[in-house]
Amino acid sequence: MANEGLLGNLHDCYESTDTRVNKGLAELLKGQNVVIAGAGRGVGRAAAELFSYAAKSLSLVALEQDVVEKTGKICQKLNPEVQTNCHAFDVCDPAAVRKFLDDAVSRFGSIDTLVMNAGRPPQWLPVAEGDSDIWWSTVEVSLRGADNFTRYGLPHMQKQSGGGRVIFTSSLGAHKNQGMSSYIVGKLGMVRLAEIIHVENYQNHNIKAFALHPGAIPTRFFYDFKNKAEGKTDDLKYISATAEGEAKSAQTALGLLGKLEWDTPYMPGGMMTVLASGQLDFMSGRYIDCSMRVEDLLIQKDATLKDDLYRVRLNAGEAGLIPRLEY
Repeated sequence: MANEGLLGNLHDCYESTDTRVNKGLAELLKGQNVVIAGAGRGVGRAAAELFSYAAKSLSLVALEQDVVEKTGKICQKLNPEVQTNCHAFDVCDPAAVRKFLDDAVSRFGSIDTLVMNAGRPPQWLPVAEGDSDIWWSTVEVSLRGADNFTRYGLPHMQKQSGGGRVIFTSSLGAHKNQGMSSYIVGKLGMVRLAEIIHVENYQNHNIKAFALHPGAIPTRFFYDFKNKAEGKTDDLKYISATAEGEAKSAQTALGLLGKLEWDTPYMPGGMMTVLASGQLDFMSGRYIDCSMRVEDLLIQKDATLKDDLYRVRLNAGEAGLIPRLEY
């Protein structure tokens, strides 16, 4: 079935977002030092691959050392000149995040683009059901992970003459209202945090921030739900054998996700490279759907700025007076 709620119709990267064929895009990224959290698989690995064609360095994070090192090796095979720094830790650990970012700046000189892509799948259950620890863990990875990387990354960017760019992997799910409350709360929080970072840093420090919907990507999350629902429980990274509601959650998730038309991880990976290139800086502080074409976003630039589009806002009709943001 068609994926509901999308603003565009792409399912993969294309020439405008593909550094493998778009030399102009690669040139705009030349020499950047890029940090990607959640780089072990899926969207994070695809983004790292596309950045590798032009970036000076890639500082990569995942939960598993062997997995993130594999991403680094793939990138170095694509471009032997790109430098990589791969580490495994929990993005919710502030001390580990701070040390990693400080080391990245010490080693490479700057953080030009910071991608916070790490995430944890929710339980697909009503609010009154499920496991409280899993609920909070899902929110924490999104929000505490985003806070940690920006809290300790922004001071470095603020000292840089060129500023920097922060990219959060949020989700269309941020705008849903049932079935996966922890995921909705966490991803919506990332949208608002991008807006806050923009307001606090754009004018004085030239730091841009974006929250994007990556598309429908069949990550390990999906396959864990699928395997749990089908009784294959030998290797479930994100599904607990004992937590309340896991079986029902997996069946619900499979019933919904199994009907989607899948996108490739290079679609959001490509959009991340475009955001890092500066072509869409006017979208800073806003929500971006990776299924949209860059050209369509550029065509809408004047309307986006005039009408303050792609924001999360209270709709109070004519009675509501919503203050415009300051830049």
